[in-house]
Amino acid sequence: MITSTFALTRLAADGARLTIDLPVETGTLEWHGHTRIAAPGLLRAFSLAPAGHSKAVPTHIFPGGRAETFRRRGYDLRLYEAADRSNSCLIWAGPYHEATTWFNGPAPRQSVLNSLAAAIEFADGPEGAKVTPRLKVGTQQFGTSVFGISDRVLIMALDARTARESLPDWQGMARGDVEVWKDALALDPEQKAALTGTPYEWRYTFASPTAVFTVMFPKDGTEAAALRNSRDQAMVDAVLGGVRVEWAA
Repeated sequence: MITSTFALTRLAADGARLTIDLPVETGTLEWHGHTRIAAPGLLRAFSLAPAGHSKAVPTHIFPGGRAETFRRRGYDLRLYEAADRSNSCLIWAGPYHEATTWFNGPAPRQSVLNSLAAAIEFADGPEGAKVTPRLKVGTQQFGTSVFGISDRVLIMALDARTARESLPDWQGMARGDVEVWKDALALDPEQKAALTGTPYEWRYTFASPTAVFTVMFPKDGTEAAALRNSRDQAMVDAVLGGVRVEWAA
C-alpha cells in the first residue's frame, strides 16, 4: 500500500533530466551517476558522487601520495597519485557534486591533463552535475546512468532508448504503461538460503516509455529473521508499487 509519494528532479551527467516519483517509505537516497565519453584520442569513464566523497582518496586510497589542486571558475580540479605511482585520478570538485576519472598508472603529464580538462565541460548544481564534451563533432557520450543509494534501497535509472535491448525477451507484468520483471540475484549459497522467500533475493526491473530502472533491497542475510518483519515488507511494497522514473533527454 502506498501512503504518499514525492517527486524529485535529477540531472544526468549528459544533461538529461529525470523526474523520479518515490514513496515516502523510500527514505533519503544519496545520488550518484556514471558516464563515458569517447572522441579521437580520448576514452574516459566518469563516476559522479555528492561533494565530499573524494576526501577519502588521500587518506584511505592513496595515503602518503601526491595531491595537487587547480582552481577553476565554479569548481576545483584535484589530482591524486599513489605514493608508488601505481594509480591516480583526476576529480572535478564542485560545490554540490564531483566527477572522478581514474588512470591505471601514474598521473599523466601536465600537457595531457590540460588537454583532458579543456575537452570536458563540468557544470554543477543542486540537482546534479553535467560532464559533457566541449566539442560535439566526432564525440560520443554513452553508458550514462543515475542511481540513488541508501542502506535499504538501490535504484538505478538508464535512458530507455539505449537500455531497452537489455530487457528480457519475454513480456513483463503490466502496471499501467510500465512493464515489470524480476530476476534472482547472484547470491552465494549462504545468502541464498537466508534470503529465499523474501523480496531481497530479487532484482526488479521496470521499463517506462522513457526510462529503464532497476530496484534492489540490499541485505546480506545475517539477520534473516528481521527480513520478514511487517515494517520492512511495507517499505518494499510501497517502493515497488510507487516508484517511477521518466527520462527527458
